[in-house]
Amino acid sequence: MTTKVSIVIPAYKRPKQLAEAVNSCIAQTLLPYEIIIGDDSPDSQAETEVERIRSHTDIAIKYVRNSPSLGQAGNVNMLFDSASGERVLLLHDDDMLLPNALEVLCNCFTNNPQISVAYGKQFIMTGDGTVSIKRSEGYNKSFYRTKEYEGSKLTSLEAGMVQQFPNNAYLIETALAKKVKYRDIGDACDFDFGLRVSQSGAKIHFTDTYTSKYRISEESVSMRSMNDAALKAYFMVKDIAVHGESLNLRNKWLQDRSGVAVGQAIANRKIKSAVMIFFSRYHFRKVFTPGGMKRLLLIMIHLCSIKVLYGFLLLLRTKPPFYYQRPQESVVEKKI
Repeated sequence: MTTKVSIVIPAYKRPKQLAEAVNSCIAQTLLPYEIIIGDDSPDSQAETEVERIRSHTDIAIKYVRNSPSLGQAGNVNMLFDSASGERVLLLHDDDMLLPNALEVLCNCFTNNPQISVAYGKQFIMTGDGTVSIKRSEGYNKSFYRTKEYEGSKLTSLEAGMVQQFPNNAYLIETALAKKVKYRDIGDACDFDFGLRVSQSGAKIHFTDTYTSKYRISEESVSMRSMNDAALKAYFMVKDIAVHGESLNLRNKWLQDRSGVAVGQAIANRKIKSAVMIFFSRYHFRKVFTPGGMKRLLLIMIHLCSIKVLYGFLLLLRTKPPFYYQRPQESVVEKKI
């Protein structure tokens, strides 16, 4: 019997892209058992798009309008809890599956019954859906998604730690997803989920096949100026105790991500964290690079601003030398 797969899509204010995501799900060579959409949007535009698609397919599409909104972590957890298939695939509302995604990922489970999670490579596409092959190859290489690491070459912990485990479009045992769940920790909740799944001991499988399209545009969470996912992920990985080859992988990942982590710390005005990472052994090779010098300049600007503000506040609390103080009136005793 074919294993039932639930596809869950957390949505927020991207109705047209959501329609593209849902259409990519119903165009699969191996059809999903159900598609569940949790919508945090303040309007009904997404619901209108879903109703239009629902009228042209026999696949069960469940739409849930969250009022009040649940936030990213709460929305994903609601979707995991609602899934009735044996396996579940999380898809962001602005991303897409390739037509053979479910078939490829389900075959991973058939050929490797001991695994609990399977995922492939991601194409990188722009806001208008244009795919960049060169950018995609570099992106997957940076996350150890190459032929060299196909299968379970990395341990589960290593796969989560160096982000081979993707932010979405992975196929996971539903019971495991419901057990681990998302934590409400802001922009790093996707990374945090993958890391904790890997720490649970669940066996992970990577297939050297493109299975999804990951959209990076101006509206993407990863492009927001106050995004702090890389900063939080940096400290999560830094605190993991590992040995041998895992330690080498961890240290290389920290070195590669240290510059981005410093930049996000500065953008979020977490200057203490920025200074700590900047002068750490993971960043020292980047100190005298153009990017490193720029980050140092930004840190100095923020530190000077803090010093000036602190001095101004002290000035307000201290009476300056020209402060005028009205003399007290003398008290004259009256003779009786």
